[in-house]
Amino acid sequence: MLTPLAACASLQDATLVSNDTLVANERMLRNPMAPGVMVASHRACWKSASENSLDGIRACIAHGIDIIEIDIRTTADGRLVLMHDSTLDRMTNGHGKVSEITFEALRKLRLKPAGGGRDVTTLTDRRVPTLKEALAVAKGRILINMDAKDPAQERIFEMVEQAGMTGQVIMKMSADPDTSELATSRFATKSMFMPVIFACTPKTPAGDFCAAALDPLLARYARYRPIGFELNFGDPAFIGGEAVAEARKHGRLWVNSLKPEQAGGVSDATALADPAGVWGKLIDQGVTIIQTDHPEALLQYLRRQGLHAEGRQFQGPPSRRAERGRCQQ
Repeated sequence: MLTPLAACASLQDATLVSNDTLVANERMLRNPMAPGVMVASHRACWKSASENSLDGIRACIAHGIDIIEIDIRTTADGRLVLMHDSTLDRMTNGHGKVSEITFEALRKLRLKPAGGGRDVTTLTDRRVPTLKEALAVAKGRILINMDAKDPAQERIFEMVEQAGMTGQVIMKMSADPDTSELATSRFATKSMFMPVIFACTPKTPAGDFCAAALDPLLARYARYRPIGFELNFGDPAFIGGEAVAEARKHGRLWVNSLKPEQAGGVSDATALADPAGVWGKLIDQGVTIIQTDHPEALLQYLRRQGLHAEGRQFQGPPSRRAERGRCQQ
């Protein structure tokens, strides 16, 4: 049995490893030309927990995933909480819109396991977490990609600043680089910002921002010094030719392998049976961050191929360090 001091030392060692890996991953993220591919887990590691849950975040940390993506919504009384859908029905035993329920009422609800479902009646003991709670669990341990489902990016970034985590959090938005909403924001210039770019299709609603080609946008986004670009495209030609090579000079290329219309016709649906035909194909096209619902499988595939951006090999004098955990005496 470990003595209290030995247990304390063991906990500190684990914290040092996660902190050092996080610092290295941040440096990796900021260096678009560094070799290797990073793994992003969609809605955290929800398959063994619940979507957007604290346990899902902890699972990703335990499995060595590089980045978690979490979804943020606002309650009726202005609290920032983790939830993908606009309604409560799929993931909790509640009903109605997140924006129409108070935080006190929301906190009484319980999360369903994994991805839930409207017809699922099984409940866990997990509650809908606040953004503040999620930041506390992730601090010093894993990179976070914020998906603001409500227009609350500035409030989210303010909370990130207060937590001392600006070097750990990716802020993103889909918007024309010249729009005032983006140009006058703090988060786009002060954070690790990643614009979300959708390729135009015949089905793109009139007035929605989209790109007919990638090349013209790169210079227009330069003022924000993005750390990468999230690309959503059905036609692989969108990242063909010299466009992707030029984009790689400006930031990492993030693609979601969730649906064919997001990833040039390939998706998670066949990735487990044919990882080379899905994830390998995206990597061959120049993609350096892949977001998936199968983060552990993607990580194993990358390691087998010698393609994972193993954070520790990029360590050096850090620009900032996450706070070290301290044992209580």
